[in-house]
Amino acid sequence: MEQIQVEAFIRNQSGKGPARTLRRSGQIPAIFYGPETQPISLYVRQMDLEKIFKKHSGENLFFQVQLKGEHQEESRTAMLKELQKDPVSRAYLHVDFYEVSLTKELEVEVGLRIVGKPKGVEKGGMLQEARRDLQIRCLPRNIPEYIEVDVSGLDIGDSIHVRDLKLAGELQILNDPQSTIVTVVPPIEEKAAEEATAGASEVEVVSKKGKAKEE
Repeated sequence: MEQIQVEAFIRNQSGKGPARTLRRSGQIPAIFYGPETQPISLYVRQMDLEKIFKKHSGENLFFQVQLKGEHQEESRTAMLKELQKDPVSRAYLHVDFYEVSLTKELEVEVGLRIVGKPKGVEKGGMLQEARRDLQIRCLPRNIPEYIEVDVSGLDIGDSIHVRDLKLAGELQILNDPQSTIVTVVPPIEEKAAEEATAGASEVEVVSKKGKAKEE
């Protein structure tokens, strides 16, 4: 688990006015908190964030936050809880750092990466993804960048469920084991024809039943 170094400076003022003033000066308001940590109002340099997110992307980023104040300086481990951006300009508005212990398990979402081409797709089927991430529990150092799902062996009608995944012992999946991750469905034409046939049979049966009642 890589820890990204970032400097964060303690601020004494809060509210929209001071926050706007910070942003105009190239600083981004931030907060540092945790299950056993009182919230600390901070700001980080915009240029530092730009460098970090130009190099790093994705979820579950971990930081070594250098907290700096007038009479204190200490380093703490945190994960990026939230990064707020302006919906139009995409400018950074606010950063939330959530303190974590490297010896305590976390519950986080990890994205799925689909690899391989199903043999069912080569026959004309279509791959449908029912999930794009999973909720897992593990120690911070064991959080994977992604979870790989190999679909190359899937034929038409086959599926992969949560229960089918084989992960390292230190990773615990919290999702329903019966939940579907991916499935290969029949070609559209074949599926439509089957539905049409099923519909015609149903009409015929209803008609016969109705005729029996009349007699």
